[in-house]
Amino acid sequence: MSTDGTSTPENTPGQPGATAAGTTTAPTADQTPDTAGAHDPATGEEGDPGWVSRHTGTLIALMVAVIVVAVAITGLILWRDRIADRNADTEAAFRQSVQSQGAEVSTVECHGDICSAIIGGSAYTVLVQEDEDGVQQFGVAAFSGR
Repeated sequence: MSTDGTSTPENTPGQPGATAAGTTTAPTADQTPDTAGAHDPATGEEGDPGWVSRHTGTLIALMVAVIVVAVAITGLILWRDRIADRNADTEAAFRQSVQSQGAEVSTVECHGDICSAIIGGSAYTVLVQEDEDGVQQFGVAAFSGR
């Protein structure tokens, strides 16, 4: 109300943002638009945190889990490649050992310290043992399986 007793439209009590004394206030929460995480310069307050802010811990845990899985898969691939390289080295050493004795190796396949070979048309099982100096020694027995 004005000093002469009449009401002015901008100071009418009951309007949003107006008071009886004619001063304006900041709109209440039900009068403001939904601005999650927005900064309100009129009040200096932050709004509700956004989705990323609310789930930061979960996102960090998820990213760490993805990194751990990637490292584990890489380690497994490298380990399997190292095993395959060792088996190939053992096959080559066995082939060279047999050929140095004058026989011909048709095929040889190693898995760890046991190899299977076909020498001169006969199947053999080969046990591989490595001494402390890294020298491989082979024990050959005729295959007796089904």
